[in-house]
Amino acid sequence: MRYLVILAALIGLSFSLYGAEVPVLHISDTINPGTGDYIISAIEAAESAQAPHLILELDTPGGLLSTTRQVVQKMLNSDVPIVVLVGPRGAHAGSAGALITFAADIAAMTPGTNIGAAHPVTPGEQPDKVMAAKMANDTAAFAESIAKTRGRNTEWAAKAVKESASISAEEALKQGVIDLVVEDLPTLQARLAGYKLKAPKGQLTALPTEAVTYRDRPMTLKHRAVSFFANPNLAYLIMSLGALCLWLELSHPGLILPGVVGLLCILVSLVSFQLLPISYGALALILVGFALIVAELFLPTFGVLGVGGILAFIVGSLFLMDTQSPHFQISLALILPTAAVLASAAAFISYSILKAQRKKNASGLEAMVGEYGEVREAISQTQGMVFVQGELWNAVTAEGEIPKGAIVVVKEVRGMQLLVSPQGHTPA
Repeated sequence: MRYLVILAALIGLSFSLYGAEVPVLHISDTINPGTGDYIISAIEAAESAQAPHLILELDTPGGLLSTTRQVVQKMLNSDVPIVVLVGPRGAHAGSAGALITFAADIAAMTPGTNIGAAHPVTPGEQPDKVMAAKMANDTAAFAESIAKTRGRNTEWAAKAVKESASISAEEALKQGVIDLVVEDLPTLQARLAGYKLKAPKGQLTALPTEAVTYRDRPMTLKHRAVSFFANPNLAYLIMSLGALCLWLELSHPGLILPGVVGLLCILVSLVSFQLLPISYGALALILVGFALIVAELFLPTFGVLGVGGILAFIVGSLFLMDTQSPHFQISLALILPTAAVLASAAAFISYSILKAQRKKNASGLEAMVGEYGEVREAISQTQGMVFVQGELWNAVTAEGEIPKGAIVVVKEVRGMQLLVSPQGHTPA
């Protein structure tokens, strides 16, 4: 019995030394609703598990300010110390990434990385000077507040926003923007035991000295899917494909497959747009553009509605994303080819419909118009017989009598009687 107690004590001791797990996150993407929820949910899980700390390896060009504020708020209010490493070599923490790094309890960078350039940017139509100054000042105040909370260089934090300043890892350490420069993630992990925090984390003033186990926490399928569909260019392409398929179904009813694919694409694009800061006015303009293009198929406007629809589609596409981040804007190099494809498809379908309307019927009685036949019984204005398409038909003519053996052409079908004319003649 005594040996069992000793064994249990040893097992308990081993769990106390090595049972604590530290989650390690890896971000190499924009800060979007998918990556943001990945970070927030990981922090919540770490809090529930009472993890000693959490490590976030970060490489991002920036992202949505709204998502960044949510992540930063969670980091500042978490009971678990958050360690951010800008890495691996060649990575950078730009824009939103810089703000997240400022919010870390311990901020580290690897050599060959950089941080900064957090000035809010609005592609397309630029705001007036007053609005631009408001946005810059608000973001700068946010950066300063975060840096002050974590005991970092508030002056440089504001400079990163107002002047788009960006510095290397070594310079960031020198200016008090970060706490450590390490070679890689394992080196950082080795240095964290007992590391003293610049700003207390509740009752904590330093990380625990006990041994811990580091475990990667990869993005779930849900987070990967949300991040994937939060790509504005992808959402735009899916919407355009859906509209094109629905348009094809409307112009050729009964095909079924284009209608099903189009409906699915439209639904997926709507889900994607809910993840993005869209301008509903621009989206309405795009939908009006599609409606005008469809209307062109049914109304004889000689291209007026089609051209107007394409212009509305292009203008709406340019201003669809209502955000300061260039990483969430739709590329002009994508908008123009998509508009060209839609215009070409509209022209092709309109031409096909017009051609089909003018084409001679290939079946039924109407298909006999224009066919040639041989007179088997002299044809007058009241009676006669003609052999057409392997059958004998009653026939009359609006011209003089046509003798037996002559070749005639069918001009009209009147019930079960044909109106014919001699070859090369037109009935009066």
